[in-house]
Amino acid sequence: MNGERQVLVEKEAAPVATPKLGWEEISAELAGFFASIKLAMFLFIVLAMTATIGTVIQQGERPDVYIKEYGEEAYRWFLRLGFTDVYHTWWFTSLLALLCINSLTCFYKRFPAIWRSMMQDKVNVALPFITSMKHNAEIRVAGTKERVAEGMVHMLAEKGYRVLVKNDPQEVTLYATKGIMGRVGAHMAHLSATVIVLGGLIGSYWGFQEFGVCLEGQTYHIPKGNFDLRIDKFWIDYHDNGAVKSYNSTLTVIDHDRPMTTKTITVNDPLVYKGIWFYQSSYGDAWDRVEVARINIKEKETDRVLKTVDLEWQKEVTVDHLGLKLALTDFVADFSFNSSEKKVYSKSVEHANPAVRLAIQERKTLRATPWIFYHYPDLFDIQGSRYRFELVGYQPMKFTGLQINKDPGVNIVWVGSTMIVVGITLSSFIYHRRLWAKVIPHDAGATVHLGGNSHKSQIDFQKEFRKLTERIKTINT
Repeated sequence: MNGERQVLVEKEAAPVATPKLGWEEISAELAGFFASIKLAMFLFIVLAMTATIGTVIQQGERPDVYIKEYGEEAYRWFLRLGFTDVYHTWWFTSLLALLCINSLTCFYKRFPAIWRSMMQDKVNVALPFITSMKHNAEIRVAGTKERVAEGMVHMLAEKGYRVLVKNDPQEVTLYATKGIMGRVGAHMAHLSATVIVLGGLIGSYWGFQEFGVCLEGQTYHIPKGNFDLRIDKFWIDYHDNGAVKSYNSTLTVIDHDRPMTTKTITVNDPLVYKGIWFYQSSYGDAWDRVEVARINIKEKETDRVLKTVDLEWQKEVTVDHLGLKLALTDFVADFSFNSSEKKVYSKSVEHANPAVRLAIQERKTLRATPWIFYHYPDLFDIQGSRYRFELVGYQPMKFTGLQINKDPGVNIVWVGSTMIVVGITLSSFIYHRRLWAKVIPHDAGATVHLGGNSHKSQIDFQKEFRKLTERIKTINT
């Protein structure tokens, strides 16, 4: 007895072997996590919140804009969290990558099985399989099983079904299917999200978007395309009532000192060269030059206007009877002076305090370069001169605003967008329907056992199934 008890104790004390956690179990857990609908919903919610932040908080502005709007402390937090450039932060990219992994994992886990299910031969089924279906019917028809089966094949083909037939001595089995692409559509739309995100990421990291203010007659270097862009002409078309009708720019691309292409662009009709798009975006008055300025020349003693001259930009004009040579050399729309650098500049693009700088030669002896202010004509006096100069008007030079874009991922985004439209269309309007039938002969003819199902639109399928049943009854009549 003691020996038996000892054996029992030893058996009870023996450790129970636990199954080892292998790679198959780990990979299954990971696949389950990344294919989780909860993960997808979480990512969509966080991405929506992030997009809201990127919309509410202006992106890529200067520090003073954020400090003025939100305060210095908030700006520091914006920098730490990346809120000033949300769409290029590592965590936003990681969210998009997780969304891609989620979508691809769902596709990998579910689509192959569905595809195999749709494509495999389903003719070899037993009678109980058909009779157990939700939609099933038993129909007695006059005629041999071959004649009945042939009639059913023609009938189903007219309805758009693809029919497979297996003829056995005891029975004929039919399998008919249509709308198989309706099952593919949902997965295509699901996969399109990954394609769109991939295209967006490529465009975000390898593309660029800039804005250029360009003047007629000037040539600008495009460093990211390694070519030059010349602004041949800019003009504005007006309606009869004076409203702007359109604004247009004629551009010439110069590559390696050779004109390559010339095009007049308007809004929504860009110039494209080497994958870089030039859009007509805006226009306005230049803040650093004018086409012409009108100057009154007054006599200091009497304040009488002796002569009014129109000075074109950086062109010298001689007034012989007054012994003057004048040239318009500089212009600022909103005059300001940097005392540390001793430089005049325009503190804004608004024409709030316009001023022109003249180069004046009087009787070949006096030379001066005064600033003449539109709003303050008597602000400065030219010592030793007999004349006072007054700015009475000017015509600003117009600039053309060009939006310059390069998006290497745009074609991928278009492919993804097409996929989602096609996928939703297939999923919404095409339904996968399957029918099975066994034609079993008997003394008076044959009995047709019919069954079928549809993955969507059950009411429509029920109506179609009823009509098919009625037509089978009339096959040999």
